Amino acid sequence: MNILVIGNGAREHSICWSLKKSKKCGQIFCAPGNAGTAIISTNIKIDPKNKNEICNFCKKNSIELVVIGPEQYLEIGLSDFLIKRGIKVFGPTKRAAMLETSKSFSKKFLERNKIPTPSYVEFTNFQKAKKYIQNLSYPIVLKANGLAAGKGVIICSNNKEANKAIDILMKEKKFGSAGKKIIVEQFLTGFEVSYFLFIDKKSFSILGYALDHKRAYDFDNGPNTGGMGCFTPSQKMNKNLEKKIFDSVVKPTFLGLQKENFEYRGILFVGLMINKNCPYVIEFNARFGDPECQTLLRNLNSDLLELFESTVNDKLSKIKIRKDSKSVICVVVASKGYPESYKTNKEIKNLAKASSIEGIEIFHAGTKSHNKKILSSGGRVLSITSKSESMKDARIKAYEAIKIINWKFGFFRKDIGIKNN
Repeated sequence: MNILVIGNGAREHSICWSLKKSKKCGQIFCAPGNAGTAIISTNIKIDPKNKNEICNFCKKNSIELVVIGPEQYLEIGLSDFLIKRGIKVFGPTKRAAMLETSKSFSKKFLERNKIPTPSYVEFTNFQKAKKYIQNLSYPIVLKANGLAAGKGVIICSNNKEANKAIDILMKEKKFGSAGKKIIVEQFLTGFEVSYFLFIDKKSFSILGYALDHKRAYDFDNGPNTGGMGCFTPSQKMNKNLEKKIFDSVVKPTFLGLQKENFEYRGILFVGLMINKNCPYVIEFNARFGDPECQTLLRNLNSDLLELFESTVNDKLSKIKIRKDSKSVICVVVASKGYPESYKTNKEIKNLAKASSIEGIEIFHAGTKSHNKKILSSGGRVLSITSKSESMKDARIKAYEAIKIINWKFGFFRKDIGIKNN
């Protein structure tokens, strides 16, 4: 089976890596890909926003499955476009992807289906938003309604910070049209969990969970990012809590998708806040998370291609997901300055030596090949994943690999996996 993976991040590299292990896998193409995907697949220089070019490529190269990684291509309806032309796609339709691409749409879905979520109010007028926040108890959460690459959420500890955040989102338009509408949301204390399930029209199957580190710097300081690392499993999770997640979130979400006739064939990322041992949905993502994808695929024993194929053919109920129960962590190495301005085209060395450590797999994100060298080309550059019998050992090996790489133009958090207890 020939496959086209859409995207150029570490998520897509790990998907290609996992698909390559399948006996059913033929040729893998990646659009546009990175220096890592180039090693195990064929990178193609097509802008995924160009639906016609993608479609023509699929037909010319006998592509039997397209896997859409990033959310922006779901938002523009790439999945719908290809499906209408007879090409199988792992990734929900544009309407179904609105669970991620519109916070307002997502919140209303949660309310209709009585799924626990923090209370909220939405605004399209910044003056009304500023008036509303004057009498609130702090902290509060402000969110851009649209896509903002994981950076459109601002936690405000006082009125001054909230006013500034409203200006950033609505007046300065830091995230463009994503901030035309904002959500003012109740702040909940607790810990966050990224929960993942495969969904087709008839059934769902749970992949697992990871705990993400969104802030740029150690001990959850600094601005939000697309994710600086994550780990699984966690001692914070237990059977009682997982049952609550299943009963109050997973099951009603799936039934809501069925009842409202969503065309959802893909992975659903449920972002949870666990407050007083009760789960609340703080976001949906209509695709694999990054770096959660890299982490969870390290423990997957099932054939990923079979999972994808079963999902797009509404036969997910016939597949049982098999997983390791080992500890996995992922540490992201980012360009200095990320998530703000940063430099690119900086050489990265010693990757082969770092990869030789037992249990280490390195997935590329913002990289490119040039004159037989690996250069940086983005904010998040590498995902260092480490798998071992214990979280302690997994952490030691991950940071040993980063030390070997010794990339002076990057930075990373040193506390990934510490908040396990």
